Amino acid sequence: MAETFTVYVNQKPLILTNDEEQYFMPPAEHYQSYIYCKFKTEDDIARILNICDQDEQLQLALIYAADFESFKKTFREQFTEIMAAGGVVQNEEEELLLIFRKGKWDLPKGKADEGEKPEETAIREVKEETGLNEIKLGAPILTTYHAYKEEKERFLKTTYWFEMTASKSEKLTPQLEEKITDIRWVKKDSLSEYTTNTYPTLLPIFDKIAN
Repeated sequence: MAETFTVYVNQKPLILTNDEEQYFMPPAEHYQSYIYCKFKTEDDIARILNICDQDEQLQLALIYAADFESFKKTFREQFTEIMAAGGVVQNEEEELLLIFRKGKWDLPKGKADEGEKPEETAIREVKEETGLNEIKLGAPILTTYHAYKEEKERFLKTTYWFEMTASKSEKLTPQLEEKITDIRWVKKDSLSEYTTNTYPTLLPIFDKIAN
């Protein structure tokens, strides 16, 4: 069975796959700079991660492995894993709640406290970052993966995203200590004005909500 697993490294998609057809197919036209690799050893993973870190022109990386389960296990062993969760909050007018953090439009999310379930993390983080008090938790939407490096240690953050609803009448209060400077309800047909200045990991979520 064909499988893929996408991790964003330095905001670039790194696609892990056992699908030979995908591996040998040229990437979409909008990827002008990309690299391919057939997995043999851990050194292949380290090399690709380093290129993703250092090559500012790179737009896509792809690693192919026939034994996908074994490869995924080896891949994840290269990281310290972190769990996070967040919410895609809509109000009664089906507007989407966006936050402006560190110069980009974002969705409320954060790392889990010890012992928390993803659903608990998502609700707590949305409340803390937006000031909302009454939130109704909905269904899971997507799970995203983001890899980053601090000094010599690599981290893999798994973020669970959930549908949520809240009332537009509630007061919104940005969590300034998390560098959130603006919060606003956005109509779905205006999302494109904001997604030009957001993180690539969020684009699949926005696409799913918009459709």
